Amino acid sequence: MSELIHKGSDRSMKDIASQLVDIAKQSGACHADALSVIDTGESVDVRHGKLESIEREDSRGVGLRAFIDTAKGLAFASASTSDVSEKGLKQLAEQVINMANISEPDPDAMPPVGAEHPTSHELSAWQKKHPHQPHGWTTEQAKAATLSCEDAALTYSDKLSNSEGASASFGETRIAYAASDGFVADYERASSSLSISVIAGEGESMQRDYAYTRAKQANGLRNAAEVGQEASERTLRLLGASEISSRTTTVIFEPRIATSILSHLASAINGRAILQKRSFLNDAVNKNIFPEFIHISDNPDYPDGMGNRLFDGEGTHCQARNIIEAGRLTGFLTDRYAAKRLGTTPTGHARRGLTGDTGIGTSNLILQPGKESLDSILHDINDGILITELMGFGINGVTGDYSRGAAGFLIEDGKLSRPVQAFTIAGNLKDMFANISHIGNDLTWFGSTAVPSIAIANMTIAGQ
Repeated sequence: MSELIHKGSDRSMKDIASQLVDIAKQSGACHADALSVIDTGESVDVRHGKLESIEREDSRGVGLRAFIDTAKGLAFASASTSDVSEKGLKQLAEQVINMANISEPDPDAMPPVGAEHPTSHELSAWQKKHPHQPHGWTTEQAKAATLSCEDAALTYSDKLSNSEGASASFGETRIAYAASDGFVADYERASSSLSISVIAGEGESMQRDYAYTRAKQANGLRNAAEVGQEASERTLRLLGASEISSRTTTVIFEPRIATSILSHLASAINGRAILQKRSFLNDAVNKNIFPEFIHISDNPDYPDGMGNRLFDGEGTHCQARNIIEAGRLTGFLTDRYAAKRLGTTPTGHARRGLTGDTGIGTSNLILQPGKESLDSILHDINDGILITELMGFGINGVTGDYSRGAAGFLIEDGKLSRPVQAFTIAGNLKDMFANISHIGNDLTWFGSTAVPSIAIANMTIAGQ
């Protein structure tokens, strides 16, 4: 791995990040932290049984954030480079210090000192519990998987008219973090995925849909033929879709669509959004914003979790936390800056790139499933819609107003009756959260988010 960082060098990524912090301090920084990152990956695309492209990514670099002390408080800046020679690191440190000198001081700036870092024992225990495992695919194996996936899809029915292709991707990321308070650590993660999109029908009656699978290692992916068949089944059942009349009714978000509900929640409780008064949940802490049967957690140490991490972008120890307990919002997601401004404790949700300011993001976000099957939920609905596709992004994060194009299936007398399309679902996210009437038992993982089916009452449908 070190050869990827700097040809001919035996320095580890942790060594490079630590050296950069030392150079920054020697150049005038009072505090600094650094990230050293390597991304390697490949993607394989096939269409109609032929290879369309193979692409390889091999990016590497180191980023520095440096703070200087001024009469008005701390000022900071960040920049990155792919040159990790000693000369390159010195040039980067000088550049960042010069940028910090002309930056506006921020009295609330939070340097890396004082963060609640994992202990050496916790770091060691994490490495033993989560030993790095490579993605496990070669280019030829990925190609074989995509070909098998597309073949299974296109041979499923003669009603399938075209393929938009199958894609496989796989890669590994390694990140090292070092701070001027002496904390230094690294971690690796692998990922692999397989997806396909197909088309059925002709002309105005044409329909398309897709299927995909994602896991850390390739051997954790669903069977390629199974993925292809799912894409075909989903596409074929949309044939004959028609419009629907306007109404107020219950909608069910199938799991892969329900992930958007958790995404909207995470955005609304982002500490930076709260500080900037651009969230409809600004005053919602310790209030019941969901029904009591709703429990949502963020767990950075979940078996096979795609978002597992021991520390965040500021080196803060990540801990599992219940975001929603029996419908109640327990607190906001914060980095150290947002926590200071809000007068709360950092939650370990800082996100960092090689440059730019710190962001906030979740690890493994999980909506605990209910006990009802989808068929059982359908049975209780005389008139409703199962949503299988959302289009557009009509979300106002400040007010919570929600409006999106959709497609899916009409529910009549407790059963799916016919496919419907070209309508809009609308409401307000506060009301949508509060009006969740059922949670399915079909918990499904999509990357680092796990959700079951979600039924929401009293949604406005704008149709023909």
